[in-house]
Amino acid sequence: MISSPEQSASRYFERTKGLFGAVITGKLTPDEQFMAPNIADRLVPKIAPIDSAQQARVVTATHQYIELAGKIFGRHFARIPINFGLTGRAAGMYHVHGTSRYIRYNPYLFAKYFDDNLRQTIPHEVAHYIADTLYGIKNIRPHGREWKTIMGQFGAEASIHCDYDLHGIPQRQHRRFVYRCNCRHHEITTRRHNMILRGERRYRCPLCKSDITHAMG
Repeated sequence: MISSPEQSASRYFERTKGLFGAVITGKLTPDEQFMAPNIADRLVPKIAPIDSAQQARVVTATHQYIELAGKIFGRHFARIPINFGLTGRAAGMYHVHGTSRYIRYNPYLFAKYFDDNLRQTIPHEVAHYIADTLYGIKNIRPHGREWKTIMGQFGAEASIHCDYDLHGIPQRQHRRFVYRCNCRHHEITTRRHNMILRGERRYRCPLCKSDITHAMG
């Protein structure tokens, strides 16, 4: 008897919901760990990035903090390029390449925590830029006294890390290797692939319990 797509999806969910729960709680056995990215990707809804209107608000807020720094220090700070190409765990990042300076923001984390990032991430990255311009990035610690002082003058909390829930947030893409077992294909990380090649680890499929092997070609 041929199953409908809905029936097939229901059976797949029943077989994997325990593993999905383990993904969420972090309670995975070694043989289940390599399946976690695939299960999470299939069952967690993806967050849409911020739209053009929200991007405009972020750019405006960034310029406002740069202008505020000019008033605080009595000097002009040039506006620097801003893009929304950052992915992964960080909400923002200040970059210096030679004489080029720019800020990257994560449009997915901004979408999920927009107000929080307006309040914290934007002054955080602008403070890096201002500290670099005033003191030189090689002369100060990234989150040292100079950066903390500027954050205080901005009226922002000088926190370094944000404990964000990353479910639904696209992560940086790393190369994965295709393996197969007796029931399906799997994708594993370069690190685990190399451990298998060195004979340091073996992984089994948690569904059919057979060893996975590299699918060559």
